[in-house]
Amino acid sequence: MHTLKSQSRSINLGISLALSLLWMYAATAKILEFDKFTIQMSQVSFLKPFAGVLTWIIPFAEYSLAALLLVSKTRRLGLLGSAILMSVFTVYIAGMISFSPELPCSCGGIINNLTWQQHLLFNIGFTALAITGVYVHSFTNTPHKNTNGNSNSNNNI
Repeated sequence: MHTLKSQSRSINLGISLALSLLWMYAATAKILEFDKFTIQMSQVSFLKPFAGVLTWIIPFAEYSLAALLLVSKTRRLGLLGSAILMSVFTVYIAGMISFSPELPCSCGGIINNLTWQQHLLFNIGFTALAITGVYVHSFTNTPHKNTNGNSNSNNNI
């Protein structure tokens, strides 16, 4: 059991680092191409009224999630937030494929070079990774009874 828990912690750390790198990369790409990001966001009709605010909130949320994932005490929140934000982005991409496939992606960086279909698969993969991270984190941080019958919750990564 100890080996399984140790492996689960390593998997959880790997997932957290992968997601953190993704968020840092995505946020930095948006900031470096901020004018382009703003224009592309405003081209989406249902986002146009919120584009000015979203162009600041999205990179801030991405950087915040990256930071949460790097701290063991906040990792669970970072994983949950990552699963939620990746799900939102995945639904958005599915909508773009269905309703506005001619519009460019506003993600920035090399992710911009993906087709909408490739981007959807990429997002589904990272959404699944985040959800797996939530599950594995729950497994590795569940308090267990020790031989004295006391709860042992000192299982932080």
